[in-house]
Amino acid sequence: MIRTSVGVVAGGVVWWFGFWALAVLTFASWPQYAAQAKVFMAGGAYGMTLPMSVCDLLYWIVAELCAGWVAVAIARRREAGWVLAVLIMAFLCFEHLYYVWDRLPWWYNLIVALDSGAAVLLGGRLARGFLRPAPAMAAAH
Repeated sequence: MIRTSVGVVAGGVVWWFGFWALAVLTFASWPQYAAQAKVFMAGGAYGMTLPMSVCDLLYWIVAELCAGWVAVAIARRREAGWVLAVLIMAFLCFEHLYYVWDRLPWWYNLIVALDSGAAVLLGGRLARGFLRPAPAMAAAH
């Protein structure tokens, strides 16, 4: 149970910091992206172009894939991926289908919110291929 909890928490941390790390790297190489992100964070005005929005969507998906991978790899249980998928999807559905719905394009909100759970689960599924199988229990004599 502890290992599963640690996996879920670690996956959540990877998800949050993964998205922001990718965005910050883009800030350094794409000044217009950085300027639009700062305007949005300061006052909520969304002025990102389609390529900027697509980059953000890709960053969310990559962060979710990594989060699912980390959660399942640490927990060594697929249930950690399910728990994390529910938590992330619930958070993003609240954020994007309610809280910022009127400040961002509708298609952006739907993609961020609705693909999040599937991306986390896919990351968890990918992790299972890298894990050693649990040792088999010795048969009782």
